Amino acid sequence: MRVGHGTRDPIVWRSLALALSLGLGGCGGASPSSSRSGADTAYVGVAVGLTNPERYTHLFDGVALAFDSLNRIRPKGAPPLALRRAPSTADSPVKIATAFRDDPSIVAVIGHTESDATISAAPVYADRAHGGKDPVPVVTLAGANSVTTVSPWIYRVNVTIGEQGRVLARYADSMGFKRAGILYRNEPSGKDFVKAFSDEFAKHGGTVIEHDPFTEDIWDYDAYAKRLVKNGAQIVAVAGNIPQGRATIRALRMAGGQQPVLSTNGPAAKDTGDFRGLHHIVLFLPDRPVAAEGATFATLFRAQYHASADHWSALGYDAAMLIGRAVHDAGPRRAAIHEWFATIGKSRPPHPGATGSIAFDDHRDPVDKKVLVAEVTR
Repeated sequence: MRVGHGTRDPIVWRSLALALSLGLGGCGGASPSSSRSGADTAYVGVAVGLTNPERYTHLFDGVALAFDSLNRIRPKGAPPLALRRAPSTADSPVKIATAFRDDPSIVAVIGHTESDATISAAPVYADRAHGGKDPVPVVTLAGANSVTTVSPWIYRVNVTIGEQGRVLARYADSMGFKRAGILYRNEPSGKDFVKAFSDEFAKHGGTVIEHDPFTEDIWDYDAYAKRLVKNGAQIVAVAGNIPQGRATIRALRMAGGQQPVLSTNGPAAKDTGDFRGLHHIVLFLPDRPVAAEGATFATLFRAQYHASADHWSALGYDAAMLIGRAVHDAGPRRAAIHEWFATIGKSRPPHPGATGSIAFDDHRDPVDKKVLVAEVTR
């Protein structure tokens, strides 16, 4: 089956059988969703990656859309909800976390989007410097396995990078390949991907012949590609963003290889370049949602912003809806929100999210979320 990637990027869906279950007011500007704000407004901090913040534009849109919806139905006595961006002077994850923690109007945080940033900020959100006097509950979108183990105040709505690696390993096996190479971002999520993919691939008789690191700022794959082609890699997996996936494809072709490339991220409609042979994880697609709530969200998002929702907007929407429901049910105290999160999927039913049903396991990770794999043919 073919579905449009935007209006011009064809994707081939190999098999739905691969949709596998997982188990202080000085902080930046407020969003349009704060139009009803006052002294009692419950603010939610939103923290995104500092290296390429433009990637996360729709995340803020998704959060604002959730709060607009919730503010229209808020119970009597419940405060209006609004997002707050990190202050422009905060140039590190720790400084962002400190600003949010020390702002009494911040009731929770959505972020960070990157694993290493979330891990480094975790002690601040847990308020360990003050003996845990007033921690901030965090709903993260980051993927590294250790993100939710470094603090009991962090919950995750995204699928772990480890599960994404296992899905892609099974996908590679389904294509009949037994020799793989891996290129990975040299940080916690990339390292988790390498282990998960390698272990799962080995279970199916596959071998990872090499795994090579890169950083967000420095990446040159020509030498890696030449070695992968020379050593007979049949497929290459990339744990990184779409610029790295595109560069990998180019380097392999320049080295004379035609290997398919698996990636944890796929191109957006605006991305240019040759992506033929790219197979990528899909966490949300507006034209192919995995839940009814996803279809509703996609319709609302397009009506509001005249653009297609992406996975960042959907994850941000889900995180914001969870926090908003907690405020409506339990009030805006940080501790009450944290306690409410712990009941989701236990004494309370799973949250019906745009990216799928959300229930938290004992590690505060989501269970039973769906992952799809798509092939780009342009």
